[in-house]
Amino acid sequence: MSSNDKTDVKKGEGEAKALDFKKGKKNGTTEKEQKVVAVKPKSHITPGWVFGMIVLLLIAVSFVLAPAIQAFVGPNNADGIVFGKYGKEDIKYAYGNYFYDQVQNFGGQYKNTGDNATQTLYQVWKSAYDSTVLFTAVNQLASKAGIIAADEVVNRAIINGGAYNKDGKFDVELYQKATSESKASVEKSIRRSVPYQIVIDDMGSALSSSSEADYVAKMSSEGRSFNYVDINASLYPNEKASAYALQNKQLFYSMDLSIISVETEDEAKTLSSAIANGEKTFEEVALSSSKDNYSANEGKVGTVYYFGLVTNFKNPEDATKLLTAKSGDFVGPLEGPGAWSIYRLDSTPLEADYASPALLSTVKAYLASSDDSIVDDYLLAFANDFVLDAKDDFASAAEKAELNLVNVAATPYNIAQSTYMNNFSNTDPQGKLANAVSTEELGKKLYTAELGTILEPIKSNTSYLVVQAVEEIADEGMGSYIQMFYNYLSGSQNQQDFSKALYTSDQFQDNFLGTFFSTILGQG
Repeated sequence: MSSNDKTDVKKGEGEAKALDFKKGKKNGTTEKEQKVVAVKPKSHITPGWVFGMIVLLLIAVSFVLAPAIQAFVGPNNADGIVFGKYGKEDIKYAYGNYFYDQVQNFGGQYKNTGDNATQTLYQVWKSAYDSTVLFTAVNQLASKAGIIAADEVVNRAIINGGAYNKDGKFDVELYQKATSESKASVEKSIRRSVPYQIVIDDMGSALSSSSEADYVAKMSSEGRSFNYVDINASLYPNEKASAYALQNKQLFYSMDLSIISVETEDEAKTLSSAIANGEKTFEEVALSSSKDNYSANEGKVGTVYYFGLVTNFKNPEDATKLLTAKSGDFVGPLEGPGAWSIYRLDSTPLEADYASPALLSTVKAYLASSDDSIVDDYLLAFANDFVLDAKDDFASAAEKAELNLVNVAATPYNIAQSTYMNNFSNTDPQGKLANAVSTEELGKKLYTAELGTILEPIKSNTSYLVVQAVEEIADEGMGSYIQMFYNYLSGSQNQQDFSKALYTSDQFQDNFLGTFFSTILGQG
């Protein structure tokens, strides 16, 4: 394999984009060279959305008036908003209850997290809801166990809680000056939380046997190191990539585009007529009416490849209308997934330069993601040849093939990614082995192979990894750490497992998402 068969182009240099209206995410792994573009419909401002934003603003100053829920939710929901159920108990947001307090608490935490008000609103309510679900479930268990908030415990919690502290200590004068309403609010909050806290503390303080700690410590201290090479689509020969592009010229035509996206065909036709009649410019309409991510940029998308356009039309043949247009032409309205779009060609579609490094890199990425059988056969053959070449000297074979040799530090057998032990996510600097090794069968092969053995090629997304088991390494420090802190680690894990069990219980009925959109955002 010569160096001429590689295309080493930094991602984004000299490349066109692939247009993707579906989810606003990149089309794949970092191996893909094309950029991805997304169009997202904007949400309408509704009375429910306004209510949600007003609540968030009130939260931000940590003050919500008692009548607020009546005023903003309306009489039908004046007694609260039910988001779900645990057992026979509603998970309800109502003035002064636990859910209400959690919304205030998380509102204060999230108020400076960014410009997306709707996303912030969701984070506040979802965090408060999750906390309330756990609180409700735990208190039901506490009630069944007969755990109560004794007055002595509540009084001690008031003194130690910090609500009346001065200079870090409970201050009697500060307590006496507090209003009766303030005292009642603090006591209520503490009294309802005591049974919950007792259960959670008991779960976290349960001791484990020394034999269990020794066993886990031994596992965590026994690691194995590895070397591997990543055989990916960039190794596909340039001449083969160029030949594919020549045989499929249409796919790799590129063009500069601008776009306006709206929700209905009628609106799209009205705006298209306004542009055609000179009543408004394309840029004005994009800024004022477009519902996609390019609105703020006057609709400008940039350079895209034809192959990135095809899947974004309800009728793929509509994409050819762009391919046959020329600079300055308007095309549409055309229907796509969830939107009607008007396009403007900012450049005449251009045939690719089939020898350019940028194009060859894009072709290889396209083949790996869209026509992977062609590339996959080549890469698997390459990987098998490398296994034969590397039997005597793995590092030399990697250097000869001009492949990057990745060294993975000693890692214990931890395919299930237990939090007690290290795993490939931390020890694999490239992340390819961490991504590939997800099954017990493959994990056993890695850890039972004789040292120095080169394993058969392992598929990792569109790549193949050739892995060598290198050395057994004992990490006594990690073993000592596990033994010393095992009870703490085990307690934390107990609490996590306990929480997961509650959320997956048949007792839990989750209606958060629907209620959030219908009642808080008012979107139905």
